[in-house]
Amino acid sequence: MTEPAVTLDPHDAQLRRIRDAIIDRYPRSATEKFGLLEQAFRDAEFYHRGQERKSGEPAIIHPYRVALLVAEAGLDVESVIVALLHDVIEDTELTKAEIGERYGEWMAGIVDGLTKASLPIGADARNTASLETYRKLLASTTEDIRTLLVKIFDRLDNMRDLAHLDRERQRRISTETVLVYVPMAQRLGLQDIADELTTLCFRFLYPYRFKTVLKDLKIQIDQERDRANGIKAILESAIEPLRLAEFEVAPKYRQVCDAIYDKRVPEGALHLFHVKVPTAQDCYRALGALNMTCRAVPNSIRDYISNPKPNRYQGLDSQLFVGGEAVRIEITSREMEAVNRRGVLANWQGSYQELSRYYQHYLELLDHLGDDEDLRMEDVLRYAQMETVQAFTPKGERLNLPPGSTVIDFAFAIHTDLGLHCRGGLVDGKKVSRFSELADGAMVEVLAADDIAPHPDWLDHVRTTRAQLAIRHALRDQSLARAEEVGKELFAAELARLGEQPATVMSRPEFKNAIRRKNLSKARFYQQIGTRKLNLRTFLTENDLVARKKIARQESRERSALRRFLSALFRAPQPEIKVRRANDPFIQMARCCSPLEGDSIAGVQRDHGVVIHRSGCPMLSEVDRSALVNVGWDLHPQKSTYRLTVLTKDRSGVLYRIGKVMHGLNVSIRDMTISREDGSNQASVTIDIDPVSPRTFQKVIGRLRNLKDVKRVH
Repeated sequence: MTEPAVTLDPHDAQLRRIRDAIIDRYPRSATEKFGLLEQAFRDAEFYHRGQERKSGEPAIIHPYRVALLVAEAGLDVESVIVALLHDVIEDTELTKAEIGERYGEWMAGIVDGLTKASLPIGADARNTASLETYRKLLASTTEDIRTLLVKIFDRLDNMRDLAHLDRERQRRISTETVLVYVPMAQRLGLQDIADELTTLCFRFLYPYRFKTVLKDLKIQIDQERDRANGIKAILESAIEPLRLAEFEVAPKYRQVCDAIYDKRVPEGALHLFHVKVPTAQDCYRALGALNMTCRAVPNSIRDYISNPKPNRYQGLDSQLFVGGEAVRIEITSREMEAVNRRGVLANWQGSYQELSRYYQHYLELLDHLGDDEDLRMEDVLRYAQMETVQAFTPKGERLNLPPGSTVIDFAFAIHTDLGLHCRGGLVDGKKVSRFSELADGAMVEVLAADDIAPHPDWLDHVRTTRAQLAIRHALRDQSLARAEEVGKELFAAELARLGEQPATVMSRPEFKNAIRRKNLSKARFYQQIGTRKLNLRTFLTENDLVARKKIARQESRERSALRRFLSALFRAPQPEIKVRRANDPFIQMARCCSPLEGDSIAGVQRDHGVVIHRSGCPMLSEVDRSALVNVGWDLHPQKSTYRLTVLTKDRSGVLYRIGKVMHGLNVSIRDMTISREDGSNQASVTIDIDPVSPRTFQKVIGRLRNLKDVKRVH
């Protein structure tokens, strides 16, 4: 009697097939660390035993599949071992120290770099945990690029299995993938993997739109097939006289993700034509032949053979007029095509140093602004992962920048100090502003000046993460320095009102003990006063630095906010804070009353700085009296140019009356523009005036405000 055949569990059969496929690529006879590979199989199976994925599959199947992807990519056996163990620290009781004992400290460090950071759970903690996880990953990547390669294959397998998770997790993981891991794959030149990840992300982020756009694109491809074949025939006829050993012309169509990005189906599915030839020299010959047959679109040729993209992409890109329409052409050799699709995997060891330096740069950015509460890893990575604009220094050094980058982005790419003091540049020999956008291939010389300092407006004109973070960091330093200055002035003024000397109070042991208990330096103490994080009178009374009776008497004299303000304005010999006309990141002009230089003003202390109001502003009546500070303009005798905006009723004679005010004060108008609001019966008149003194400027403001029909001057 024949015994029944033993049926192998389908999951066990799958695991056996994966294991056999991996061992076929790393046979015992040719693999130095085959023993460690076998041990990794055993440890992964042992420590993941009993665990299941959301799909119902055993958990071990995931590290097996990731290891197979790593093996099929052609990486070494160490990378396969890391792939097999990449989840054990996070999901099992096996520790980093134990991995180090079994596989060595290097292997333990790589596996730990792939492990999520463990931090408290919460809304704010999730972002913090993500930053720490990315920081660990990047730190490990700078030591060995294989960490990042394994992580990308790990994410690819998880995305392929995402259908088994709930909708919220699908959206969160897909968003993170498209913002972080897709750019990482693109940076490594893994275009096939990047395309698959993007497709999977959009499939889960926009399921209905994905299906609709995919269907519409298929219809368009069918409709455009005859047109594509006609263009293909013209291109082939242009290249045939070169008598190349072989060549291929193939149309490429838009991906569904491109249409979803645009939130519409693009006009025409045909994206470009790819011409593949035997060698790099043949690429140039093919381009010449095509240009002899079809007229080239001006300034469209991009030579990425002599100047490869940062992700190692090589080829010639151009646009030709074929049959009366512009058609994009991409020309590569067989060798280039392999690198363009597989990136570092085509020869990954040769790119280790360059890519490690690249991710070291982002690790430095994370450390640079690690205490920024608003910082997200997506913000750090998404801007400059795939640069497409190449600009050159006068010495021929190439810098790769994102589209829309400006001269100031270029300056920061060279050195932070150069960016912080950038006043403009010479682009192809022509003088331009710091915010001029750079064209691909531009030759740029940065012009700098010591008296230039960053302003918040700069953030609206930069595109690189490096520039944005450096500007934000510099502005924060400026604000803290100004807060310290303001706090020192407020401290001295308050003690003067109480009849005390700052030096005397600060020399007392009670003061030194008080700031020591609060873990404050003198500079930090002044900053907290300047930002109103420390209530000065409470600090003085709680630490017995000023008698409580003396403070009580002072407060009784300040029976209302208005009286305190008027006393400070008209009786104090000097204002406590001088307001500069130049841009000051710590001092802001109130939008409710738009104070201008020379107006009577009052300051309101907020946690982000001091807000300046005109003394007659109704909002002052609602302000806590303790927040009011005595301020005054830091007027200068030099003449300056000014720009005014006058909001007025749209009636005849308004411009005449404005001109009469200027003529009466002997002020020249340099430029004037008028804009009208439809249906509001209002007009906005913007006036640029020639240099005048602050005293004359204040007269201009006063007379304009007194004009009939004028509602506001700012």
